[in-house]
Amino acid sequence: MKNIVLVGFMGCGKSTLGRKLARKLNYRFLDSDEEIERISGRTISGLFEEFGETHFRELEKEYLKSLLGQEGVVLSTGGGMPCFNDNMDLIKQFGTSFYLKLSPYELAHRLQKSKTPRPLVAGKTGEELYFYVKEMLIRRSDFYQKADFILSGKNHNVNHILGLLG
Repeated sequence: MKNIVLVGFMGCGKSTLGRKLARKLNYRFLDSDEEIERISGRTISGLFEEFGETHFRELEKEYLKSLLGQEGVVLSTGGGMPCFNDNMDLIKQFGTSFYLKLSPYELAHRLQKSKTPRPLVAGKTGEELYFYVKEMLIRRSDFYQKADFILSGKNHNVNHILGLLG
C-alpha cells in the first residue's frame, strides 16, 4: 500500500483530486492544511497572522514527519510544503509524489474564484495576483519538479494517476 502525495501550487486541485483518488483506492485522505488546523486549533490564516510563516512551515514539517510509517494514505500538501525544510525529501520517503502543474494564468483564475481563504494571496486580484503566482511558481519550480510524476492540467484525473501507478 504505497502512499500517494499530491503537490503543487495553491488552487491546482490537490484536495479535490486527492479525495477522489482516496475513495477509488479505499485509502485514507489527508489534507495537510486541514490537519494542521485541526491539531493547532487555529486556521492557517490565524497561524500566519499570530506566529508568521516560519512557524507555520515548522508545523508542516512536524506534521509530515508524524506521517512516516503510515500506509494507505493520499496526502494533499499545502502549496508551499515541498519548498521548505527539506520536506520534498520527506514527501518522497512517504510515498509516490505527483506534481499537479497548471499555468500561472489558470492558477490565478482559480484563486480569484476560490472561496477558501489563502493568506499568501489575500487582497491580490487581477494582474497583481497573476504576477504573484508567476513569480512564486518560478521560485517553487525546482522543488515541485522533484516529484515522481509531473501531471499537466489535462492529466489531473484519477484514471491517469492509477495508470501511472500500474
